[in-house]
This record gives sequence, C-alpha cells and structure tokens, in this order.
Amino acid sequence: MPGPRNLVPPPQFVARNFGLLSVVQPRYDEPDPHWQNGVTYQNLCGIGGSTFDDYCVTGSAPSKVANMTTPLRGATPFVVFAEVDCPPVGYSEAEIEARVADALGRVEPWQVERSFWTGGVNVTGGPSGAATTAFPHLAANAQVLDPATAQTIILQPAAVSVTGSTVVDIVEGIGMLEQAMGTCYDGQPVIHVPLQLAEQGFRAGIFKTNGSHVETQAGSLVALGAGYTGSGPDGTSIAGALWIYATGQVFAYRSSVLRFRLRDSIDRAKNQTKMIAERTYVLGWDCCLFAVPVSEGGIVTGIVGAPN
Repeated sequence: MPGPRNLVPPPQFVARNFGLLSVVQPRYDEPDPHWQNGVTYQNLCGIGGSTFDDYCVTGSAPSKVANMTTPLRGATPFVVFAEVDCPPVGYSEAEIEARVADALGRVEPWQVERSFWTGGVNVTGGPSGAATTAFPHLAANAQVLDPATAQTIILQPAAVSVTGSTVVDIVEGIGMLEQAMGTCYDGQPVIHVPLQLAEQGFRAGIFKTNGSHVETQAGSLVALGAGYTGSGPDGTSIAGALWIYATGQVFAYRSSVLRFRLRDSIDRAKNQTKMIAERTYVLGWDCCLFAVPVSEGGIVTGIVGAPN
C-alpha cells in the first residue's frame, strides 16, 4: 500500500513587478504617526509665463500677473489588511504571526492599487459615519472639498478627459496624456495603466523598463496596476476600452505592519485563531489629473482621435 503523501513547502511566492508602489515617492515608517489622521499639503502648479524687457522697445512690457497656483490638498488614510484563520493547535505563535505577515505582503500592493483607483475601502459593519472613501483617487469626475475646515482644501480633484469619451489606441492615448500634463506640470508625470494594457505598451515600444520601474520613451513613470480597474472618471466602463490616468508625482505614507496578539485573536466560539496583519497608507499626488480611454484591442484606425 502506498504511504501518505509527503508534506512539502508550497512554491515560493514572487512579488509582481512594476506596480504602483514601484513609482511612488516612499515616506515609509515616518517617526511622527500623526500622518495616519490624514495629511494636508500645498501644491505649486503651473508653467509660468514669458514677456520681454521694455528697456529696448517702445512702450511698456505687459504687466506680470500670477501664473502659478498654490492649492491646498488633503489626503485621507486607508488600511490594508490580511486575515488568516487557522486552528490554534499545531502551529506556534511565531509560525502564525509569520504566516499572516506573509499574507499581507502578498495582497497589499493589489489592495493599495484598487483603493487608489476607485477610492473604495473595505468597511463592513463599521460605526455609523465611518469613512468609506479614500481621497484622493484616480477615477473621479467631481471635485470634493474637505467639509471639516473653513479653508479650501481639495480632497479630490476632478479628472479631465483629454478626448471626452472617444477611445484611442495606447500610443495616441499616452502621447495625449503626456502633452496634457506638460501644459500644467512640466515635471515627470506618472501614468497609471491597468495591467491588461501592459503588453500593448511594450509591443508598441512606448514602455521600457528602467531598473525596478517602467517608463515611457519620453521618461514618464508608469504604474502597471493589477488592482487598477480601468473604470472611467464617472466610475463606469466603456465596452472594449480601459481608462488610463496621468498625475504628477505620487507620495505614499506607509506604517509598519501591525499584528494583533494571538490571545486577542482567538474566536473561542469556533476554537479558531483569526490573525490579522495590517498597514495604514496615505497617498497623494502633485497638481494635475488627466484621463483617456484606450482600446483593449490595440491600434484602431491610425487617424488622430478616431474612435474604435
């Protein structure tokens, strides 16, 4: 008779490359924990202006006026967690803690991308009035101001679609986003692309790897998000198309991993441990937010602005 099957380790988990966390400016494990209440920051946006020196011309040069804006922005926290339920016997406390920490490491990039795209957070059975939206997020067509202060603090800017609802191919779409960003933010943009469109971008020659991240040929950072849904600014989708977004640089605050004690994680009614590991995140970006719908099928007609 054959013996019992041998118990062996599973395949080693390998993290996905080139997601949102590969292109953010990390502000991890900040010693002052107050950022976990949310943050307020001031953008400096615009492309300036030009004039001439009236020393050498007849008449006066045009008056110089303010051509940069300094809006106050707000960003709110959300928590990414993993829960692992298992029997309280057969494993040491260290093994259980290591397993739940491993679980969090596997799922948090995807969950951060989903919350950053949709603003959605997993709140079930929370207290009345609990926040259910993370600000700011990409898929938004209306500005939201912070209702808790008399100051004008923008929690959510509205995305501007560069083509309306007209679907274009990925080459044209990326080019339009980069040009749009150049009209309000002449720094290095971040292009947010659903992972489904990644191979189109590489095949078209507009994406390239640069160490641990992806860039366009023009040098914009690219986040290839498996957690990005492809939904439009109004939250809906277009058949045969996925939306992509462009922002200024993105910062990310991230806490250390919080694990609850084993003795506080036992469901005595079921004689089961419910171990949870979690992190708190706050993300925000600089200045602009543009969007464009891109064909899932690749090249469309080759005519500028042509629909599918």
